[in-house]
Amino acid sequence: MIAQLALALLCLVAAWMPLVCLSLLKGWSWSRTLCSWRLTFPTLSFSSHRHREISSESVSRPQLTATTFSGQCCTHPHHEQECSELNEDDVKVLVSHIHETDGGPPWKLMMEHSTPTLTYQAWYRDPPLGPTQYRTRTVFENVSPELLRNFFWDDEFRPQWDNTLIHFQTLRVCPKTGSMTIHWIRKLPLFCSDREYVITRRIWESDSVYYCLTKGTPYPPLPRSKRPRRVDNYYSSWHIKSETTISVKPRNGEQHKVASEVLLFHHEDIGLPREVVKMGVRAGMWSLVKRLHLGLQTYQMANENDGSPSNYALMANITTKIKN
Repeated sequence: MIAQLALALLCLVAAWMPLVCLSLLKGWSWSRTLCSWRLTFPTLSFSSHRHREISSESVSRPQLTATTFSGQCCTHPHHEQECSELNEDDVKVLVSHIHETDGGPPWKLMMEHSTPTLTYQAWYRDPPLGPTQYRTRTVFENVSPELLRNFFWDDEFRPQWDNTLIHFQTLRVCPKTGSMTIHWIRKLPLFCSDREYVITRRIWESDSVYYCLTKGTPYPPLPRSKRPRRVDNYYSSWHIKSETTISVKPRNGEQHKVASEVLLFHHEDIGLPREVVKMGVRAGMWSLVKRLHLGLQTYQMANENDGSPSNYALMANITTKIKN
């Protein structure tokens, strides 16, 4: 979420900073027949018949494409380890982030904001090596954990609130574990080149608490090129749970209202200095979080009115149960 919300702004700052200094002395779809699991990717446009635009003030977006590809699917009876690069060790890492037992430096508060239906907090820390790491806590009122799980997984809907996404392609799926390998290309403004991502993702579940893990992964069938620049060091994972397991009280006093908490842990190396990235996050993150929230409300209404989930949302329903 940090990447989708702030990366464009960060590159805008990086692109323009030298000029400022100089003036003073930057859908896919598949066949739902499980026995075949052949993936195809028709060209998509932003005028989706299933989803409305977020608002009339939305900025113009670049063309979105989804390249035709026959995706791989694991069929070996013991295919889980071969199909997914994510395993229980990755869940343990996320749990250590949640409980702050990962041995990293302390978190520093970056911002706190709220609306009548949204509470947002963000922290950061700078490890000795690698990019700045971010931790956010967001409480969405009147939203279920399942809707949030589907929303964050739904690349078909993502362009409605993330206007940097210009291409997505599903490279591999696993019908048993729900693991997916995804290819993204994101458009950045001004002098910044596009960024390319190859991401593996998978969801674990324990008593309606969701551990949604995504990270960069090698994928030899898709060789890297000079442009767009591939982001290898990428990690973005969510912990989603409902009001029944956390101390969240709706502001309006109606105790029957649903509230869900999302803890996000994110870092990626986009090739910009740490301080430039942090400056961009401080300047623009809250407005972009509000845009995400507006997108979530639109997604919720679309699901209530239509009732037919996208194929990405269907994949989000395939989770691995955590044994207590």
